Amino acid sequence: MIKDPHPSPLPGGEGAYTALLLVTLSLLLMGCPDEGALCSEGQSRCGDTCVDLSSTSSHCGACGVACSSTEVCVEGGCQCRSGATSCGGECVVTASDPAHCGGCAGEGGTACAPDQVCEQGQCKAVCSLATSERCDRSCVDLDTDAFHCGACGNVCADSRSCRGGTCTYDVIAACFNTGQVVGIQAGPDVKGPSVAVGTSPQTVARMQDVLLVLDASMRLRQARLSDYGELPAWNVTGLVPNHLLVREPYVFVLNSTSNTLQVLRRDGEPAGGTGPRFPNGIPLTDVGSVNFGANTNPYGFVLEGSDVYVTLLGNLQTDTSAGGKVVRVSVADPTAPTITNTFQLPTGEALKPFPGRTTAPSPAGIAVHQGRVYAALGNLDTRDFSVGGPGFLARIEPATGAVEPIELGTGCLNPFWLVPVGERLLVSCGGAGVYDRNFNLIDVQGTGLVLLGTDGRVVASLALRCPVGTSCQLPSAGRFSVVGSRAYVGDNNGGRVFVVEVVGDSLVERRGLGPGAEPPILACPRSRGPSLVGDVVAIP
Repeated sequence: MIKDPHPSPLPGGEGAYTALLLVTLSLLLMGCPDEGALCSEGQSRCGDTCVDLSSTSSHCGACGVACSSTEVCVEGGCQCRSGATSCGGECVVTASDPAHCGGCAGEGGTACAPDQVCEQGQCKAVCSLATSERCDRSCVDLDTDAFHCGACGNVCADSRSCRGGTCTYDVIAACFNTGQVVGIQAGPDVKGPSVAVGTSPQTVARMQDVLLVLDASMRLRQARLSDYGELPAWNVTGLVPNHLLVREPYVFVLNSTSNTLQVLRRDGEPAGGTGPRFPNGIPLTDVGSVNFGANTNPYGFVLEGSDVYVTLLGNLQTDTSAGGKVVRVSVADPTAPTITNTFQLPTGEALKPFPGRTTAPSPAGIAVHQGRVYAALGNLDTRDFSVGGPGFLARIEPATGAVEPIELGTGCLNPFWLVPVGERLLVSCGGAGVYDRNFNLIDVQGTGLVLLGTDGRVVASLALRCPVGTSCQLPSAGRFSVVGSRAYVGDNNGGRVFVVEVVGDSLVERRGLGPGAEPPILACPRSRGPSLVGDVVAIP
């Protein structure tokens, strides 16, 4: 095998795709789940239902094998879920269990008297906290207690958390190739069961108690937030919908091939009572749009106040001049979004092209951080879509229009996504694929994460690589989200989610391929071919 002297920008495997290159090609070439299959990838049939035996607590490891309400299914086996402790072989919640209050009875905990309740690990006469609700002899917070979520005895299934009295996952991964969404509980980093939604989900967002799923089939689908069961409501999007954001009562959709920002509005109020707020889905109506022009290929956007900042990737096959920009759109009136500014990104010699290369700025992800706008700036040679130079960010001063390039170095090729982490900024680097003469992917160079410190300069980097002397599905860092100080990073090639923690000015790999790390979360397994984690989204 030989290395291509001009490597492609991202891995592709069969059907060579790229998540940063022309998004229209990437979404069309990656493929969909096989038609006619009884159950989707990674699922098994139990009666009339398709289930994920690796992480479904009611069918854990085999059909009909159920974990208790205080257990969760992890890799096909039951274990105590977060917040529960094993006492005499039984998982109990020592924060509120009157039989094991504060710990296992006789082992540091106490069995409360019959006329007492257990509140935050202490036996008391009555529930004393303003947030506490009495459920039998347990004092719990119905807004946050996964064992009494929204009502006494309502246990959140699998590894879901309780947020505002609704059971949901902390993080959701969109599995583009397998047509599924997968939840992850942050902290313990436990994966929930995969659930089929649509055909090729690209990204998701929460609205009320509904999960909006942006699908490559030009549909904005809806599913129950509690179990991802599809709802009948849906809306048509533009061509190659790519990014989705919610700001009540509006939903914003970026359509890459239609070159539009689409605005929908929620029409209708949630139902009262303790049941679902929108049992049949949320009625959404198209109320506005803005067109960026032919060949602009908008890729990512961020909401900041009454403004939306959008990256224009451009059509690298036809008109590169239409891309390489960031535009500001006023959504002060969401029914009439208006382009107010265009920022031209660095190009030419400013991008320090490699010898013999001609580069074009190809922006993807975008974020607002400490009053400035940052765009991940791919550096591609439009002659063959190969990497033309080191990775950059473009830093924009919105008030003055000044644009400054920030070099990320040759260890970061194809910067892709970026998210603030406190006072710092984290960037993923998609990398450059290397192929043999038969177009088999043999390496991915320059993929990983880069951390910018409080001064806006690079302070740490982390390469994603298969361990030395071993083989594995080659990683390529893609979209990610942050919960606390942990980043949940989607894999463009191997269907995994890596967990990297920001500790001061350093990056620590908690779930990944590096030494000392636990294995990555296999969110989107696929029996053959690449598996793209389209997005990883934190659920508020």
